[in-house]
Amino acid sequence: MDVADVMAELRNAVGSRGLERVEECLRVLVGEQAPEYLHEDQEPTRLFFPGISALPWHDAAAQPWTAGMEAAYDAIKEEFLALRSEQARFAPYEDMYTKELGWQGWDTYQLYRNGTWRDEVLERCPETVKAVESTPHGPRDGMFTILNPGVHITPHTGGVNLLLTAHLPLIVPDGCVITVGDDERGWEEGKVILFDDSFIHEAENRGTQQRAVLLWDVWHPELTEAEVRALEFLMPRFQSYLMAV
Repeated sequence: MDVADVMAELRNAVGSRGLERVEECLRVLVGEQAPEYLHEDQEPTRLFFPGISALPWHDAAAQPWTAGMEAAYDAIKEEFLALRSEQARFAPYEDMYTKELGWQGWDTYQLYRNGTWRDEVLERCPETVKAVESTPHGPRDGMFTILNPGVHITPHTGGVNLLLTAHLPLIVPDGCVITVGDDERGWEEGKVILFDDSFIHEAENRGTQQRAVLLWDVWHPELTEAEVRALEFLMPRFQSYLMAV
C-alpha cells in the first residue's frame, strides 16, 4: 500500500482539510512510523490512531447521546425479550478480525456488521435501530449479547483505538463483572457503559442467570468530523490495504 496514493484517493472523496492524523495512522499501519502508545495496557494490534486519549473507561454520562439511549431502555429490552420468546437464533460470538470464533457461552444476535443493518433487524427491532442510529455509531458490529452463567470471556483486545465499545445493560443478575485494564466493574440495568476495547479486557458471569446487553461501537469522541468522514471511507478498505502491504 502506498500511503500517498491512498491519501490522494481519500482527499478526492472527502476533502483535504484536517487529515494529518489520518495520514499518520496510515503510516503506522504500513510500518513507516512507529506507534506511540499512551498506556502500557493498550494493545491496538490492528489499527492505531495517534493523538487521542488512551483511557480504559470513558465517562458515558458526559456523552450527549447517552441520555437518549438510556431513555430507550424499556423499548430496547422489550424487543430483545421478543427475540428470545420467538426463539430467534443467538449464535456463539465470532470476531472476523481477531479470529475469536465460536466463544462458547457468549451468544449473540447480530444487529449490524460492517455498519450495515440486517434486514431482519430493521423489521423486528425498529426501536433499537432508531436508538443506535442516534449515537455516533461506528462501522464494526452491533449485537444483543448473552453471557451464560459460569462463563468467563478471557482477556482479549478489540485491536483498534479509534472506536469505543458501548453497552446498554438489559438484564444483569448478581455476580456479573467486566474488567478493562486492571479495573473491575459491574453493570447497572439501563445505564450505558463505555470503554476502549483496545485495552485488554475480560468479562465473567459468576452468577446463576444469564446476563444480557446491547453492544455496539461508537467513534472515539476526540476524533474530528473530518477524521470520522475519512475513517468511514477508509475502514471498509483497510483489509485490502493490509493485503497490499
